Amino acid sequence: MVERLLDCVDLTIEQENDLKNTFPNIEIIKLNELTQQNTEDITIMYGWSQYLPDIDQFCSLKWVQTLSAGVNYLPLDKLERNGITVTTTSGIHGHQMTESVLGMLFSHTRNIRQSILNQEKREWGITEKGTDLVGKKVMIFGTGNIARQLAKTLQVFDCDVFGINRSGRVVEGFTQTCSFEEGNEVLRTVDIMINLMPGTTETDHFFNDDLFSKMTNGVIFINMGRGSSVDTRALIKHIKSGKIGFAALDVFEEEPLSKDSELWCLENVLITPHISGATDKYNERAFNVLMDNVSHFTHQEPLKNRVDLELGY
Repeated sequence: MVERLLDCVDLTIEQENDLKNTFPNIEIIKLNELTQQNTEDITIMYGWSQYLPDIDQFCSLKWVQTLSAGVNYLPLDKLERNGITVTTTSGIHGHQMTESVLGMLFSHTRNIRQSILNQEKREWGITEKGTDLVGKKVMIFGTGNIARQLAKTLQVFDCDVFGINRSGRVVEGFTQTCSFEEGNEVLRTVDIMINLMPGTTETDHFFNDDLFSKMTNGVIFINMGRGSSVDTRALIKHIKSGKIGFAALDVFEEEPLSKDSELWCLENVLITPHISGATDKYNERAFNVLMDNVSHFTHQEPLKNRVDLELGY
């Protein structure tokens, strides 16, 4: 049976040939080749695009393989209603996002960011001694693939790493795992807080005024999960008060971040434009996930990284 795959990510010629040679029953249709007629014949979708017709028009669609780990940008209700399976590229982000976290931490703890600013002004000397990671208590919200990779790396620095998830289930690689409720008891003793949670209705504004108020004074806060998880007004309030001593932010409620945002003006804030998961190896790694799952799909085996459309991750 021929499976028609809609390519929304612009596969390279080499990747197309690899896909066709490995799976002769796969026919690739480019996004710019999509018509009303062949829309009805698409059975697999690789990636996503804002220019796609309404998902209800894809009456033969069985499976969407995303290019991302998060899926909060997809019409999950419609996908679930139409019985369409969604899988992600979960597992290919751990290395680069771990390195991004370390870069953000070191920019603050080792005064690298201040040194860059001083270099631009040709100024010598740093007034702050800085600190190190050794022995720090770190709380990571989310215990998925990225969080586990990060926890493993932080433990090289003898950090105590606490993982927070919905149920408090034990996850290998953490000093301890807690539920959302149990995590509140540990907040006051944590030096570094890192958000890696997906964007769902449950995590919307999870980091609010009440939660920030429970943190240690001078805590380091890093957000690489979803911007919707953080109440920006509350975040700014607690940065200004000193409750948050340093914030490194890669995701925001509004993207791109408005030039009028007060976050740009705060000295103890590092802003990156949603790039923590980016790498020159990304498309290659994502394609490997696709190839693996196409093999499972054609052999009617369970697909990897399947999303629970009701939970949103």
